[in-house]
Amino acid sequence: MVDSSRTVFTTENPKQLSTVNCQLSTVNYQLSTINYQLSTVNCYIRANRLLQNQ
Repeated sequence: MVDSSRTVFTTENPKQLSTVNCQLSTVNYQLSTINYQLSTVNCYIRANRLLQNQ
């Protein structure tokens, strides 16, 4: 049984892998930023609910 996901990377050359790694890092950074923004929004929503319940 051949692991197809692994063979894709073993046939690539190191320069392409480096490029893919860089792109994934960028996507990871963007996702982290979105995650932070969502956490901030969530915090505001919770605070707003607490104020409305008083």
